[in-house]
Amino acid sequence: MKIFQPACARAHPRRMLIVRLLCEIVGGEFYFGKLQAKTDIRQSSLRHHLREMERGWLITRQRRGQEVYYKLSPDSLLHSMDRLFEI
Repeated sequence: MKIFQPACARAHPRRMLIVRLLCEIVGGEFYFGKLQAKTDIRQSSLRHHLREMERGWLITRQRRGQEVYYKLSPDSLLHSMDRLFEI
């Protein structure tokens, strides 16, 4: 079983924006360029946030050709729901 992701991986407002976008999109995934356009976050900053979110098991990435796609991690969603029900 994975250790629960640190709060800092999900507490930042920009990371919450990324999570919200990934929740709202049909298919549940964005490629990097589309995420950048939707969030208006600089490339370097967006890469940092995505890397931290991936380290915290909030998202997963998959390379397809030249593009990298990001989506929410199912493990993260299940654990978050368990925590919500505990509260």
